Amino acid sequence: MSNQRVVLVALSLMFAMLALTGCPPPATGTGGGGAGGRGGGGISPDACGKIDVNPVGRKMYNFLIASAELDRASLELENSVADACRKMARILGVSDQGNTKEVCTRASQELQANLQVSVKTESRLVTKYTPSVCHTDVDFTAGVVASCEARATADVNIKCEGSCSGTCNGACNGTCAGGNSGGACNGQCQGTCNGKCSGGCDGYADVDASVECKASAEIRASMRTTCTEPKVEVVRQSVTVVDDTKFQKALAAIDAGLPQIIRAGKKLELAGKALVQWVSTGASLIRASGELVGQIGEKGICVGAQLAAVIAASANIQARFSVSIEMSASVSASAGAQAQ
Repeated sequence: MSNQRVVLVALSLMFAMLALTGCPPPATGTGGGGAGGRGGGGISPDACGKIDVNPVGRKMYNFLIASAELDRASLELENSVADACRKMARILGVSDQGNTKEVCTRASQELQANLQVSVKTESRLVTKYTPSVCHTDVDFTAGVVASCEARATADVNIKCEGSCSGTCNGACNGTCAGGNSGGACNGQCQGTCNGKCSGGCDGYADVDASVECKASAEIRASMRTTCTEPKVEVVRQSVTVVDDTKFQKALAAIDAGLPQIIRAGKKLELAGKALVQWVSTGASLIRASGELVGQIGEKGICVGAQLAAVIAASANIQARFSVSIEMSASVSASAGAQAQ
């Protein structure tokens, strides 16, 4: 899960850059142990009144909105992983109490133990699943850019890294509806739409915009992305069940929790790409906060306080992504999950 590692590296870089700016230290988060804070509670984009009255204000306002949504969504993602682990723990007969790391570790270890003692393995037991498909609303994404840069939605160019389920106006690196590929598509593109994708994108929406507006649009788009729940199936490959009670518990736990964990993991992958841009933009805005606050005018002090809230929220965001990634990988490994 290389994209998930990117999430952690990107957030770590942000903390390093924040330290170099001399900004106050962020509030302590969850320590990677579980969800902390209400998510978005400290970041209030509208707290300073109307600040999106000039180019600087629009970019700052959109960045604050994206940061607040990221804060809330990171909490929801961790809660989704924790909820799946609690379902599995109850089925497996172990405690479902504690923070995300505690309950997922307990469920992962018990699942692995049940599978090890319940079967005699001549070959192997494999959990196969169909990967989640994540749908991104390209029109919403274009609207964010239009608001951030004060231009028409129709003028926003968005490349779909996946399958353009709307209309790909341009080159399609794959199969275009109607049989065309390579050059002008002007239809649905099964592959990467290298032109302008409108409507929907089953994958990642890559925005062509200024760095600040690109970061805000891609974060908000990836946080609102909806992913299908994968179909999970345990395949017996030359195994003999020696303890059917434990084996059935393991199967029930996999069926109850693993699809939710895999879906959350897929969304984390998409978020990883957007987070790189968000981290870079956040660090840049913080380094230039004095100048930016001056350009915004009398509301500058209030906006500076909102940037400080983003810094504080970053600690919780880092902890939530870290524990979600770690625990998703651990439970998936215990189940022997393999994409098919």
